[in-house]
Formats: sequence, C-alpha cells, structure tokens
Amino acid sequence: MLVFTRALVGAACASAMLISSASAEDIPARTTGLWILKSQDNPFADWSICIDETRNDFIDTDVWDNFANECEVTASSIQGASGKVEATCKLTERSNAELQVTFSGDFRSDYSFESVTEFVDAAGKTEKLHVGARVTYAGECPAELEPGMKKMARSGLIIRP
Repeated sequence: MLVFTRALVGAACASAMLISSASAEDIPARTTGLWILKSQDNPFADWSICIDETRNDFIDTDVWDNFANECEVTASSIQGASGKVEATCKLTERSNAELQVTFSGDFRSDYSFESVTEFVDAAGKTEKLHVGARVTYAGECPAELEPGMKKMARSGLIIRP
C-alpha cells in the first residue's frame, strides 16, 4: 500500500510540473517593431502596436492586458512557436473568467491566435467571447508610437500601455 501511495504522490508531483505557468520565456518572442492585428470576428480587435523586447508577450499585449498580474495559468502546452494556454483571470472584484488561448506562427513575420473567454454576466448567464486574429509584422515603428502603444484602426485613437 505504501508503494502505491508513493506512486500516486509521484504522479501528482509530475502532473503539477507539467501544468506549470507559461512564462514570458515560454511564449515565442516577436521581432521588435510594428505589428498589425486584424480579427476575423471582432471589429474592435483591429490595431497596430509597437513592440520592443521589454513588452514582448503577445498574450499580454493582444489578448488580456496585465495578464501576468490578473491571470493564473492553469494549464499550458507550448512546443516551439505553437501552443495552448489556459488561465483563470480576475474579471471583477467578485468574479473570474476562464481564458483559453491557442496560437501558432513564426513570430518573426506573422502569427495567429484564437482566444475564448468564458464568464458569467451580471444577469447570471454564462457568456463566451471568441476572438480569432492574424498578426503580421510591418517593419519599424512610426514616430508617433512608442513601445507598448496601440493605434486603433477604426478611430485612430492611440492607447498607452
């Protein structure tokens, strides 16, 4: 019985190591410069962003702003330039959202991702928000955009990080 219990504890520890947090080092690094994001299914997810090496995690800049502080990774599977990350993120003081992001690409010239965010709205109804996007490298950042700044395509509004 002791051997069986040790085997179960060992399997649990091994599983915990496999379901580790996705860190900035795990997510493929993008080429620094201007990136253009276009969503196939969300007209408001259409912008350009200037990226440098200090803020290069696409989940934080493209999917969930402040991901590192507001989300806890519950599962991740990243192999090279493709993968899947699941997380529980703080939505309000009293509620969380479940986030699932799958991604692929070379991250030097382009990548794509799909995110699904599931949450309970104020009326108690479970909602799902789906965003699919393709992101392409567009060269050097224009003078008006400092690293981390986004320029919304529809309005021209510039958002600071």
